[in-house]
Amino acid sequence: MATKFDRIEISYTLTFETSFHCGTGLRMALIDRTVIRDRDEYLYVPGSTIKGVAREHCERLEYMYREDESQEIRDLIHSPHDAGKALISLGKHITMISRIFGSLYHPAHLFFEDAHQQDKEQYDVKEKDGRGRYKKMQTSIYTQVRLHRLTRTSASRALYTSEFGAKDITLDGKISGWLRCTPIEEISPQGPTYSLLLLLAGLHMLDRVGGNKSTGKGKCRCDIQTVKIGEQSYPKEKWQRWFDHLDVLAQYPELREEDEEE
Repeated sequence: MATKFDRIEISYTLTFETSFHCGTGLRMALIDRTVIRDRDEYLYVPGSTIKGVAREHCERLEYMYREDESQEIRDLIHSPHDAGKALISLGKHITMISRIFGSLYHPAHLFFEDAHQQDKEQYDVKEKDGRGRYKKMQTSIYTQVRLHRLTRTSASRALYTSEFGAKDITLDGKISGWLRCTPIEEISPQGPTYSLLLLLAGLHMLDRVGGNKSTGKGKCRCDIQTVKIGEQSYPKEKWQRWFDHLDVLAQYPELREEDEEE
C-alpha cells in the first residue's frame, strides 16, 4: 500500500485551568522546586513535555483500537527508553507511534516547539518605585511535606517548597515537520493519514501537563487552532469531522521497512 511523505503544521493553544508545575530540577533560595522560564522570565512549557504527554495519549488510543492484535504487534508500542523492547522493532513493522514520535531505530521528523505565553503584557506591571517590571503574579508558592505512605504520617526532614504557575495562563504551541504514513481512503486520499489522525486525537485528549497531577495540578485544555498538510490548510469544521472516523485506526496497515522502500 502506498505511503506519502507530507509537510505537517499544527498550531494549538494550551490553557491551564489549575496551577501547574513544569520544573527545572533546580533550587533557588528557599524554593526547592522552581518552574521553568525563558530568558525574559516568562513561564513556558517545553516542547519535550508536550511531546511526552501527547505520546501517552496516542499510545492509549492505539492500544484501544488495536486491542485484538497479536502480542508481537502490541509489543512494538513501547517507551523509546526501553532498549530491550526497542530491539523488537528493528527491521520489522513500523507503528503509528514510531512514525509520530520516533524510536531508537526509526527517527521521527516532527518537531514539537516550546509553548510560550499568549499574553505576556498582562504581567508587565511597573513596580511602585517606577523601576523595572515584575512577573511575580505568574507564580505562587506552596510549602508541602512528604508523607510516609505506610504510616500515613509526615516524613522527618521532608518539608519542601514548590513553585507553581498560575491558572488561566494560555500558551501557544506548534508542531511542524514531515510525517510519512498511509492516507485514509475512507476520508480522502488528500486528507489525513493514519498517524496524523492519531496525533490530532491525542492532542485533543490532552488534559494534564506537568508535575503533581495526582494532587489536581496541571489541569489544562488543548485547543487545536490550525491544521496544514503540505500547502493545504483545513478549517476547523473539516478536520473535526475526521474524529468521526477514529475507528479506522484499527485498520492501520503494518508496513515493513522494505515495503516502504519499494
